[in-house]
Amino acid sequence: MVTLTEDRLDILTKALTALSQDQCLGLSIPFFSDDEISDLKKETAALPMRRARDRVSHKGVVVFQDFDICFPAPRQGALENLCHVLETGCNQANATMPDPVLRMPYHINDLAVQNYPAQSKGIGIHRDGLRYRQIVFIITLAGQSRLCLCQDRDGNGATVIDDRPGHLVLLSAPDFAGRDGDNGRPLHFVDQVTDGRLSIGLRQEIA
Repeated sequence: MVTLTEDRLDILTKALTALSQDQCLGLSIPFFSDDEISDLKKETAALPMRRARDRVSHKGVVVFQDFDICFPAPRQGALENLCHVLETGCNQANATMPDPVLRMPYHINDLAVQNYPAQSKGIGIHRDGLRYRQIVFIITLAGQSRLCLCQDRDGNGATVIDDRPGHLVLLSAPDFAGRDGDNGRPLHFVDQVTDGRLSIGLRQEIA
């Protein structure tokens, strides 16, 4: 079970501060123990999966997808515990910051589990939808792959984000630190899935 310790609260506070800096749209922090990752892996691997659509399009932009997905994933058990810790940690950290970065209380109401097979093509360059606000969390539980942020849809300026199991990835979204529109949403992609990839995505959806 993931617990919110004083050390973790301090780590989250520093991460939120770093993410709020100019030009920072995503970062990674060591956060989970091996046992915590193992518990999450065991629970998520048992969830029913379906094949994701091979391609999705929005306003003429087509993004390929090569994975199985459980969506919406149930907020229960180890996933409920995980969401509660991250929500509580972010909201407590925000309350102590001289310049708060959250516009509203952070609440996770969109959960997805993705299972990429070995040699998967991953997911193409995309931004998360505008309906997702403040922070997007990504947690890789197993496998070996590459998560990158980039400057444009050609993949220029790609920067690797360390999302190995045990790390917590935070991506900026609109309403975080006063950001809006595309300015708050990083372009990102997953590739080089050499040994599969099991990951969780946690988001706050505002209708």
